[in-house]
Amino acid sequence: MAEVDADGAVAPAADLIGRDELPRPWEEQGRRALEFFDTAIYLLVAVIFLAGAGGMLGYTVFSFANHFRQGFADSIVTLINDLLLVMIMMEVLKTIVSYLEDHAISLKPFLFIGIISATRRVLTVGAAVAVQENLTHAQLWNHLDDLIVNATVILALAVAIRLVGSGKTEG
Repeated sequence: MAEVDADGAVAPAADLIGRDELPRPWEEQGRRALEFFDTAIYLLVAVIFLAGAGGMLGYTVFSFANHFRQGFADSIVTLINDLLLVMIMMEVLKTIVSYLEDHAISLKPFLFIGIISATRRVLTVGAAVAVQENLTHAQLWNHLDDLIVNATVILALAVAIRLVGSGKTEG
């Protein structure tokens, strides 16, 4: 119900609920401008990630084709490592696209990125151990520690993905 003052005049709505609660035209325009630039920057970053992933994929195929005769095992490990890097870039791109759709960031893509990164490290360490000759006991234990840590990270992130679930809530 509207308030009436001593003269019988009805108080304006802004006086009843407070001036700060009503949007001002310049605030709305400012918010829209910020949202526009936010979206534009995310789109630009997405295009750059897509170009980078495409370039890295091309480089990976070219590099593998040129080097696989020199050392097939090393070339395969490098190929897988580079492809996993492309997958990381695509997961980041997927996160950007998801943000542009929902204006919210999900945790799940970052968990996948962590798993892919740890897997890359496991492959790198495994390749290093395979090609090194005359490993000392200390070097072997350092590599094993690295593998154990990364395997634990992969398992922990897999459990976190399971706990997070789909990450989508119905409103």
